[in-house]
Amino acid sequence: MTEHPLNAVAAAERIGIHRRTLSRWLQSEGTSFKRIADEARFGVAKQLLADTNMSLAEISAALGFSEPAAFTHAFRRWTGTTPSSWREKLLEVERPCSSERTDGTRLPQRHRSRNRGRNRAGLINVQARSGKA
Repeated sequence: MTEHPLNAVAAAERIGIHRRTLSRWLQSEGTSFKRIADEARFGVAKQLLADTNMSLAEISAALGFSEPAAFTHAFRRWTGTTPSSWREKLLEVERPCSSERTDGTRLPQRHRSRNRGRNRAGLINVQARSGKA
């Protein structure tokens, strides 16, 4: 994320309003800066868990948590499961659909020819479509 995590005061200053005004606006919308920040952290956490091989410690640091245990605690609060379990389940779901093997090599792709049923000139072969040879 950033070297200096964004807080409510900094966010209010960035948009040119007082922190209390920001809090009132967010409260009128039924939310808070903390809730929005947590949602953003959760979104980034899911993306990093799904799309990278970063360790939990690296993800924890990137999200600005004081230690990996704090990240695990927050993730469990968000999802009811640990980040490592969530990542494992995600990999189990994606594995059958993936074009990569567990050893990192790619599986052969099966492509249908765009010219199936067409002759060399690209015209539709009526005999091929009707099943007549």
